[in-house]
Amino acid sequence: MNPKVHRRCYVLFGLSLLVLTVGIGYCVIVGTCLADFLVVIAGLALGWVALFYCLGSAALGE
Repeated sequence: MNPKVHRRCYVLFGLSLLVLTVGIGYCVIVGTCLADFLVVIAGLALGWVALFYCLGSAALGE
């Protein structure tokens, strides 16, 4: 895999985990979950985009 693509994969997965952590943590600490639910959904969507991007780049990079 190209090193540039490799770094993008790490960044995408890292952002996804950060968004999920913020969304779930805020929901647990504060207790209001409606807006945080949207943040969690955004984190999950970003994680799926990262997964498909990394798998597609790994398959095409050979």
